[in-house]
Order: sequence, then structure tokens, then C-alpha cells
Amino acid sequence: MRVSPQESAMASASPELEQFVRDALMRGHDREQVRQALLAAGWSAEQIRGVLDGWAEVGFALPVPRPRASLSAREAFLYLVLFSTLYFFAWNLGSLVFALLEHALPDPADAQWQVARLTGSIRWSISALVIAFPVFAFLARHLAHDVARNPIKRLSPVRRWLTYLTLFVAASVLIGDLTTLVFNLLGGELSLRFVLKVAVVAAIAGTVFGHYLRDLRREEVADGGHAGSGRGVLWATGVATVLAVAAGVWTMDSPMQQRQLRLDEARIGDLQTLESAIAAWRGEHDALPPDMDALAAQPGVNLPRRDPAGGADYRYRRIDDSHYELCADFATDSGQRRARWRLPQAGQWAHPAGPHCFRRSAGDKD
Repeated sequence: MRVSPQESAMASASPELEQFVRDALMRGHDREQVRQALLAAGWSAEQIRGVLDGWAEVGFALPVPRPRASLSAREAFLYLVLFSTLYFFAWNLGSLVFALLEHALPDPADAQWQVARLTGSIRWSISALVIAFPVFAFLARHLAHDVARNPIKRLSPVRRWLTYLTLFVAASVLIGDLTTLVFNLLGGELSLRFVLKVAVVAAIAGTVFGHYLRDLRREEVADGGHAGSGRGVLWATGVATVLAVAAGVWTMDSPMQQRQLRLDEARIGDLQTLESAIAAWRGEHDALPPDMDALAAQPGVNLPRRDPAGGADYRYRRIDDSHYELCADFATDSGQRRARWRLPQAGQWAHPAGPHCFRRSAGDKD
């Protein structure tokens, strides 16, 4: 079954034109008379044909309307969720691929804190894709089957408006993407990572634009000619999403490793607090504290002495008048992670997994 251009014109006709045609047909005027009158008034042949075709040619005393598209709250809800998840999914797919590119092609000027940003970005993007894509795929298939059963729903106002809005957004992204490419090309600032990011944006926006542009043209062709194409795009998108998520999971530390890293960061933070307290003691007493108990016994001092995960307590040992050691038990090797993320060495606070002591001088700075 086809959705004709006449039905499309009927769906977008003005109320005045529809009312006139209805009244004229009710008073017994034949279709040719109505058409000639409207042509003389300046209406286009397509507008007239679309409205006239909205009334069935059956033997009945009154004009009989054909089924036409309507807007329901349920339909509006489904399409709003569909396109919202599309935008959310496309944004996070691009964000995930960007983070993977930044990991695979690191910039030597990147600061150390960007590792935490990258891992957080990868984790969020994976979470978003795992939820958003199945919702989008389910709604896309459900609404496609609904339209296949009732082709008139292809003219749904909310569907057409959101489709054109999506085309506008995708076209704007493509124009901005290509403009950025040309700008950097003219400035001689192209890099492999930048070009790949431009290609990712173009691929995502181009796929969305091409798919929904074909979707708008379905009203002029048989539904069966495009159903396979729609399924193919959905399957290809699903495969790309699975591959991106798998790469993100492989790149990112496991949930257990993430927890261990946060605990080790907390341990380093506690040791830095102890170091500051020792420096304050030395400034006041012109000597290093004899032990941890003496340091913690000062009025108003609340020192972190216990491991946050319930492991061995932090240890302090005075070596001589100017040097001491701070010890803790760590769950991870900071060197291995830094090698994985291509980071410089951690300096004073680099540590292996297991018990480790940092030799410090009373004059050391963080």
C-alpha cells in the first residue's frame, strides 16, 4: 500500500479549503466544478487534488471522508521518546569514539587530570549507550511496524515535524563539521586525531540525515521497498555500537579496578595530609615528631590514621632529624596504569601494589 502525495497534500491543506470542498460536495456539485472554481480562485492543482481525494467516491447522500492522519497523546509520547533517545544515543556514541581516539592517539600536551576525565567520559558513554540504544531500536521497530499496518500514520504531524527537526539538526552538524575541517586545513593545524574526529561526526550525522531523508520519501514509494533499508541501517548502527562499547570496556579499567584506584587515591590523599601535619609539627617544634601517637595527640588535630578499606593502618617512622617515612598498603601499581595511559611518572607518590614506604624530607613539597 502506498501513501500518495495527494494524501500528503490533504494532511497539510488549510481548514478553509477543506471546509469549502466539503460544503460544495454536500450541495451536489461534482468534483470537476469544484476543481475549476478553486483553480480560478488561485489554489494550486496539487492542493485541490489532495483535498478532493480526501473524500471517497462512493454512492452516498453525504460526502464520505477517507481515513487521515491524526495526532494522539500516545503517538506524540512514542515519537518524542524515539527522537530524544536518538539524539542522546548519537551524542554519546560520538563522545565514546572521541575518548577512544584520545586514548589511542594521545596528545603529549594533555595534563594528567585528563585521564580521569577520559575514564569518566568512557564510563558515562557506555552507560548511556547500553540504555539508550535498545530503547531507540525497540521504538523504531515498533513504530515501523505500526506504520506498515496503517500507512496513513506516515502523515502523523508529530512524526513529520520531528523528522524535519532531526534533518535540520543533522544538516547543521554536517555544515559545522565541514566548516571546522576547512578552517583547520587553512590554518595548517590538521592532525590524524582531528581528522578522525571530523570523520566520526560526519559519519554519525550523515547516517541520521540520509536515513530520515529516505524516510520522508517513503510516501512516494511502496513500503516494502524501504523496510529492508531501515532494518539494515538499524543493524549496522547496532553493530557499530556494540564494537564501540566493547572497545570502551576493554580500554577502561574494570569496576573492581576502578574501586581499587579510588581507594589508592584516597590513601595518597591521607598520606599527603599526614605530611602536612608533620611539616606543621616541625615548624612549631623545630624537630620531627617522635611517632604517630605524638602527632595525633595535638589539640584540634584529626589525622587520617586508618586505611579506608580496613587494611593495615598508616605507618610513620622517623629516620633522622630531617628524614622520615610514611607507609601504606596499596591495591594497584601506579606505574602499570601510567604506562597503559601513556602518562609520565607520578614522581614522589609513585607506588607498587602492596606495602610501600615513601621516604620524605622535612623540606619536601607536594
